[in-house]
Amino acid sequence: MKKQIIILLAIIVLGCVFAGCSKQSVENDVNNKEVKERVIQDISGEDVKIPPAEDIKRVVIVAPPITSVVIKLIPDQKMIVGLNEKAFIQSDDGIMEKVFPKYKNIDTKFVGEDFSINKESLLALKPDIILYYGEAQKKNLENIGVPIINFFSPKLTDPKDVTIAWNNLLCEIFDIEKKSLLFDEWQHSEELSKKILPQSNSEKVKALWIFRNVKGKLMVAGKSSFDAYAESYFEKAGIINVANEIQGTEEVNMEQIQAWNPDMIFVFQGVPAGAYLKNNIEGQDWSMIKAFQEKKIYDIPKTTYSWAAPCMDSPLMPLWLGSKAYPEKFTNEDFIRELKGYYKRVYNISLTEQDIKSILGLSENK
Repeated sequence: MKKQIIILLAIIVLGCVFAGCSKQSVENDVNNKEVKERVIQDISGEDVKIPPAEDIKRVVIVAPPITSVVIKLIPDQKMIVGLNEKAFIQSDDGIMEKVFPKYKNIDTKFVGEDFSINKESLLALKPDIILYYGEAQKKNLENIGVPIINFFSPKLTDPKDVTIAWNNLLCEIFDIEKKSLLFDEWQHSEELSKKILPQSNSEKVKALWIFRNVKGKLMVAGKSSFDAYAESYFEKAGIINVANEIQGTEEVNMEQIQAWNPDMIFVFQGVPAGAYLKNNIEGQDWSMIKAFQEKKIYDIPKTTYSWAAPCMDSPLMPLWLGSKAYPEKFTNEDFIRELKGYYKRVYNISLTEQDIKSILGLSENK
């Protein structure tokens, strides 16, 4: 009997020991997870807890513009499990297929046209982190149990500052050593631009940036803001923005554009440049505008995203503008050489003549 009691007591003691070890193990796992978590500061200045880089396996991108930078910097493009379809609307299919071959296979159904989020579809993607842009997108992502990282700040209105900030934050998130990539490319772009810039304002070309022209609603871009970067790009290329008294974007009429009478027009969204040059846009007469008369109306190029917005190829935009505004100083051939060099340096891609035609064909007046 005593022997049985001793055995029973031994079992109880051992059970308590193992239970204690198990509890300690669970506590250690929790503590280790807390230790492994990192705190980063997003573009808005908010602190965000995220997993260590080696534990980030699945990434969802809600913000269209940053996609072009992510696909270049992310350690493995297979990590991208969800994207906003709007990222593709402002891109060139042929270039996307070279830079991000599987982009058409990525899930886009979780986000709507108005950036509304289907949380069930989003969580089914099992993201480790979600990248978004601004408060409007954030309200659809709160309280879902996944770290969300903001890539927007109203204080950043220069595409150079924006893209370098994105570059640096992505390098921190994924713990990669490419922090100088966009900084170096912007430095190269600015060094070339200095050779193009006119010496005085009297020599500068005057231009208008059409932000959107849809269903008779004509919006132009004035001083740079979070949604329009015309002023910054024009300044880098030595061009005067005729709409520089406007803050951000604003709807205008044809009378105002005739009063501005720009030497050149650059088109972002809506009716393409060819329609302006044919003067067949209903309710709009462009024939009195100098840019129309001299056939200097251009669509802004697209590659992995439109160059009108901050993107991975933003350093090319001032050079392209310069080639249009001051071809005697920087020819189209000069720009094509820089475009090819950029794609070789940044993506290790040798652009073909068809690629060049596809990129710049959008920007050539027809």
